Amino acid sequence: MIREDHLTLLCKPFGLASCDLKFVRSNQNYVYMCRRKEERCILRISTGRHRSCAQVEAELAWIEFLAAQGVTVCRPIPALNGETCVTLNAEGTVYIVTCFEHAPGRKIMPSDIAPPIYEKLGGLLAQLHSHALKLPEGPAAETRAQWHESRLLNEDVADLRGRVSPGFLKSLKDLMQKLRKLPAAPGSFGLIHADACLGNCFLDGGQLWIFDFDNCEHGHFVQDFATILYDSIYCRVLNQFADEGLNDRIAPLWAGLWKGYSRTGPLPTIEALQLKHFFLLREAVIYIHYHRTLNVTTLDDSFKAGLEVMRRNVEAQTHQVDFVRLAEGSTQHYEGPQGTTFTGVPTEDSR
Repeated sequence: MIREDHLTLLCKPFGLASCDLKFVRSNQNYVYMCRRKEERCILRISTGRHRSCAQVEAELAWIEFLAAQGVTVCRPIPALNGETCVTLNAEGTVYIVTCFEHAPGRKIMPSDIAPPIYEKLGGLLAQLHSHALKLPEGPAAETRAQWHESRLLNEDVADLRGRVSPGFLKSLKDLMQKLRKLPAAPGSFGLIHADACLGNCFLDGGQLWIFDFDNCEHGHFVQDFATILYDSIYCRVLNQFADEGLNDRIAPLWAGLWKGYSRTGPLPTIEALQLKHFFLLREAVIYIHYHRTLNVTTLDDSFKAGLEVMRRNVEAQTHQVDFVRLAEGSTQHYEGPQGTTFTGVPTEDSR
């Protein structure tokens, strides 16, 4: 946690008081909920994590561009001096501080897990991808990293050498080499959210809002689909471990996602092997995240068994998800029975 005296210093540029902050979470950044002029807002504090202020400003420029196009995103709130990204040094620790509007509405609940919410998410993803193709030259277009330069796949991996198996690292390297051969084709490559999932969305009436663009990067649009498939579909309907009914539970949710996307999204279809490889890359990132943030030796046997499944999936580059079935269904729309609901285990965001 951030020391109270440091927190007081970090709040001041935005006209906030540390006593008014409510801690939300600490993952890649420290996130607090607060109020400014009676409006809820989010204060995000980073201690670097291999990110510069220029890169954060590029993220904020991307969000402002999307907001200007009418996309339901949470805009940055400037500091009292007008800056949207503030860098401060407190006793040798460099902090990067930003403030954002709080999304209206509420979190996505287990009762929401049904095709309609994925249809909304697909429509929102279509907007992100369509506007990425129209992004003008400037900080957002030029400063954010390419997907393969992500700290999640480089610095974080390097920090874990000796703590994860050589076979896992070898397979991860092979996956990245395969994926780097994909051409950055017009219409399917651009600035992506890179952490698009229901955990980073709020539902306000019938409208879905998306936030947490901290990992946005230049990548293949299919990557956003792989992230949603892993975080917000597979993990949501997984009954602890894969069973024979897993793909039947996944299919209607994926169909809802594609239905929402296909109306205006630039991708005409999804290629099964690309989806599989990026899905495995996402599983590798989550596996690395757990090893970076948790004391694996103290986890219960069930969690350890789950990690072992993840390791084997990445090392063998196989998975229980039927990617061919999903790719074949990417041109079809799902009209499920009224009132159908789906339940499952929590995603990485809520664990």
